[in-house]
Amino acid sequence: MSNNPGEQGAPQYYRPGPSTGYYPQYPQNPYPNGWTPAAPAPPQQQQQQPPQGQYQQQPGPQWNTGSAPQGWGQPPAGLAPGGTTPLARPRQVVTALILLIAAALPFVLMGGAAMFAQIDQATLDQAGIPRAELDSVMTQTGVTLDQLTQLVRVMGGVFLVLALVYAALAVVAFLGRAGARLALAVLTAVYGLPLLLLMAPTIPVFAVVILAISSTGVVLLYGQAAREWYASRKVGAARRAG
Repeated sequence: MSNNPGEQGAPQYYRPGPSTGYYPQYPQNPYPNGWTPAAPAPPQQQQQQPPQGQYQQQPGPQWNTGSAPQGWGQPPAGLAPGGTTPLARPRQVVTALILLIAAALPFVLMGGAAMFAQIDQATLDQAGIPRAELDSVMTQTGVTLDQLTQLVRVMGGVFLVLALVYAALAVVAFLGRAGARLALAVLTAVYGLPLLLLMAPTIPVFAVVILAISSTGVVLLYGQAAREWYASRKVGAARRAG
């Protein structure tokens, strides 16, 4: 007789019934003739694992570029579609640098010239200022001609320093510093209107042109392309710091 449980039929157990006072051992061995286990199934092919100490590099999720079904969503503002390369400097920033330097250059020249100016009759005649009116004004204010010369030189130095600072801020903003952009906006607003009022009686066209050029440069620095570029610079700096 085969000792395979599959060929011996189902195991037999006692059926429940009224108690007779005799309780045989339960359950009895369902396989009195013994059971030989069948041969084990052939092992499944195991997945090949990398050697110990080595790991397979799996590509991580990437920024979505419009064609990828999954990823981290859209890259931060200012990053290229790959999500890692900062945007190139937009031409609006280059144009803003040219305009801001052009607005500061006349004051650099005028301030430098005023620092070495000498107020005399020839200078007054060249400027078209009547000597009699000048003498009357100096008498009322108690200022001598030498003191007026010193005052013009000091004002020339102030104009020269402000113009150089303005030009330096334009260069720093061109290099990607957003703080310099804010400083340029403040200087244009604070000194633009007084400059216009100061020069309006003598050279109004010059004052209006200079103010328009500098204001246009500041507006370009706050345009959409420039804002995205400044954002990419900020993200890149944060990644390098991290």
